[in-house]
Formats: sequence, C-alpha cells, structure tokens
Amino acid sequence: MKMRHLKPRIVARLRSQSDMIVVDPHGKPARGALLSLAKILGWILEEWYGTLFYETRKTVLICDRYYHDLLVDPKRYRFGAPIWTAELVGKLMPQPKLWILLDAPPKLLQERKQEVTPEETARQCEVYKAFIGKQQKHVIIDASQPLDKVIADVEKAIKRTVMGDAGNRG
Repeated sequence: MKMRHLKPRIVARLRSQSDMIVVDPHGKPARGALLSLAKILGWILEEWYGTLFYETRKTVLICDRYYHDLLVDPKRYRFGAPIWTAELVGKLMPQPKLWILLDAPPKLLQERKQEVTPEETARQCEVYKAFIGKQQKHVIIDASQPLDKVIADVEKAIKRTVMGDAGNRG
C-alpha cells in the first residue's frame, strides 16, 4: 500500500517541507491561464507515467486528494484558466478503481479544520456529494463516526473492491 498527497510528485520535490502545509488555501490570487494549463498538463503526464510504469497493479494507492479536487475548489489550486479545461483534463486522468468520500456535516468539518469559511465548507460538501454520486464505483463513509469505525469502513470498502477485482480476473 502507498499513500500520497494530491500534489504532483515533481512539484512536491521542488518545494521545501515548510511549503507543504497550507493554512489559507484561498489566500493567494489565481495563476494566469497559461501557467494553470501548463501545470495541469504536466500533472496528467505525471499521473499517466506513474500509472503505467511506477505503480503496480498489486499496489493500493491511497490519495487524500486527487486531481478532481481542483474541480471542486479551483481557488485552492490558484487555477486561472477556464474550468472546462480542467474538466477535460479530469476526464483524461487515470481514474481510481474506487472513490471514497469521507462525509460529515459541514459544521463538524468546520470544527475540525477552519481553512475556509463555513459557507465554503458547506458548498464544497454539496459539490463533493454531487461529484462522487456520478462516479461508477464509489462509497460515502460517515466521517462523524469514531475514528476506528471510519477506518474499518474504509478498509472494508477497499477489500471489497480488491477482492471483486481479483475475482473478476480468473
């Protein structure tokens, strides 16, 4: 099993550790369209390279965010190009075998982390639910439960997906 943060690996390598924690994701202005497009094109190339040559089929890769987070919160990524370009690239990205949404009431999420306004938290919750509902294989897990129950639910969803895929090979 591997775990990875959303940030493309090449970008993460170029930045120092102090830049990794984002306190105010909406605090900086959007980048220009050209730089935004260059970033997402580099991102797709890196994802496909990793999918084809780096990550084996036997690897469970868990990402706390994935490319499609850009569609929910373009301000966080300082995306300055037309959103349809990000949507197009999102369709070309390698797709996860399982989408997991850790869902909780916006008020609870806001208590846990105050990166954005309560209104923005509520908006993102609605957009995430709409997005996840369109994905072929997904599960929504109640993240307001005790942590051990959330972990158990996530593990169960992953095992069901892995076992289902293994059963379909033979």
